[in-house]
Amino acid sequence: MEIRILRIAIYIQTSSTRRTAKIFSEFHPVSHTAIWKRIKKVERLKRNCLLLRRKRIGILKNRNLVAIDETVVKANKKRYFVYSAVDIERNELILMKVYTTRNWLVTKSFIKEVLKYCDNKPKFVIDKAPWLIQALKSLRLEYEHEGFREKKLG
Repeated sequence: MEIRILRIAIYIQTSSTRRTAKIFSEFHPVSHTAIWKRIKKVERLKRNCLLLRRKRIGILKNRNLVAIDETVVKANKKRYFVYSAVDIERNELILMKVYTTRNWLVTKSFIKEVLKYCDNKPKFVIDKAPWLIQALKSLRLEYEHEGFREKKLG
């Protein structure tokens, strides 16, 4: 067991399975593939532990409807895009992040992060922003359009 932990520690220091295998082969012959498989196993265990922890403390929830919207904020003559996701049924803020750009790739990254706080794949409620539609389609997620802003009277 200590040998496996040592392999992982060396990998973390070198960030290379080949370098780790070369260093470790001074003590005990090992292939870089064996080290890679061990690292992947540890990553899976870590991810599973994180999901269990989130579920235990109540961060991970079964969500049905999640609203996503973004807005532009100007500060110091620069534009920033504030993305937010809200669980509609619980009226609970799931995630809010600020980006320096707005496109489908940034939006896709944000949605993936939102899904980390969901036990299931909820239906998303969005406005008709093309970057939101593209990102949700690329992730094969269900969505519906709804205007969030109040209509002007008169």
